[in-house]
Amino acid sequence: MENKPDLRISKTLRSINNAFMELIIKKPVNKITVTELAQKAEISKGTFYLHYLDIFDLYNQLVKETVVKIARSFNPYPDLFTNPKSFVRTFMFSQIEPFGKTLTAEECALLLERNIKYCSDYPQCFIEAFRAQIYNVGKLVPCEENDIKLDFLLNGMLSIIIKYRPLGNENMSQIDFIVKFLSVVVKETFPEFYGV
Repeated sequence: MENKPDLRISKTLRSINNAFMELIIKKPVNKITVTELAQKAEISKGTFYLHYLDIFDLYNQLVKETVVKIARSFNPYPDLFTNPKSFVRTFMFSQIEPFGKTLTAEECALLLERNIKYCSDYPQCFIEAFRAQIYNVGKLVPCEENDIKLDFLLNGMLSIIIKYRPLGNENMSQIDFIVKFLSVVVKETFPEFYGV
């Protein structure tokens, strides 16, 4: 017999998430209280604590869900194994305005600097989401060695995005340098695909 999800729990979790998203637009995560969230979600504080340890536990879960949405919103991943320049260019520069068309205003608020510093898994949740999409291509076998390679590559790419943002089209020489440099790194990281 198949276990069906309890509709009451689903409704409660949806109510909690919706209330939190309304609040995150108005104030930083560290200023949101369980009391005000419970009132807005029309639940008791005890009900909240049945599902989450605290506000930050809920926040971390919502960030992870948002990051997975980002990782799925574009698909440069097959190019990692055939065309490293295309992979790097798409991964790093296809969305110069960070995910503005992909995310809701509430999801964008989750990732604001004032909030993201409270995400205990940041930036690891980004790396895990992108790594999962790369494994979904089916060219790499998930294993510790490939995890290390992908972590190295993705950490470097995300660090460049964070440190040198915004990289607009007005600075094409810098973009070209980054694409060329990281393409070499990709080829050397995965020589089995490039005969390096």
